[in-house]
Amino acid sequence: MVRYLEFIKAICKQSSMWEIDNPRVIGMIHNIVTCVQKEDLVDKESKEYFIDLVLSNLMIYSKYNFEEVS
Repeated sequence: MVRYLEFIKAICKQSSMWEIDNPRVIGMIHNIVTCVQKEDLVDKESKEYFIDLVLSNLMIYSKYNFEEVS
C-alpha cells in the first residue's frame, strides 16, 4: 500500500487557504485514500484512477482563488 500522507500534507501546506491547510482536511483526504486502497472489490487500475482524481482535485482546489470569481 502506497503511503500518501506526506504528499497530502505537502499539497495542503502550499495553500494559503486555512480551509485546506488544516489537520482535519489532511486527515479526511488521507482516510479517503486509505479506504480506497483497502477496498477488495475494486481493481487496482480503478483504485489508482480514483486516488489520482481525489489528489488532483485537492491540488486544484488548494490553488483556487475565490475572490476572482464573480
